[in-house]
Amino acid sequence: MLHVAALMILAVLDGGTVAPAVPNVPKEEVLSYDAAYRKAQEEKKPLVVLVGAEWCAACKTMKSDTIAPMKSTGQFKEVVFTQVDKEAQPELASQVMQGNTLPQIVVFCESERGWKKFSLTGLQSERRVKELIGKAWEVLPKRR
Repeated sequence: MLHVAALMILAVLDGGTVAPAVPNVPKEEVLSYDAAYRKAQEEKKPLVVLVGAEWCAACKTMKSDTIAPMKSTGQFKEVVFTQVDKEAQPELASQVMQGNTLPQIVVFCESERGWKKFSLTGLQSERRVKELIGKAWEVLPKRR
């Protein structure tokens, strides 16, 4: 930190401009719903869908404070994740959602008796999302 401050002072004294020290982190691509659905079927993994909207503050918080940390710590390695924007894809969102509350986290999994759906509405903690994914794993056929 002291090193960065010293460089900034030197640049200002030298008459140069200082660009903000923002790391160049690539934005992670999110699979489309169709691609995620196919991948979940092929890999026999639960499909985790976050339904939200650009204007929804709780949706943004859930992405940054729940989903992002879970991804970065590997808690989404055994699921397929996608997002659906309720405003951009209203028909798809209405098929995925239960009710109108945003955000919603919906988990689909294919059991021996067909597709099962589990969901949570409103802002959720990592613990609650992890529990929801766990429910999906309980109904999945055992991998051979």
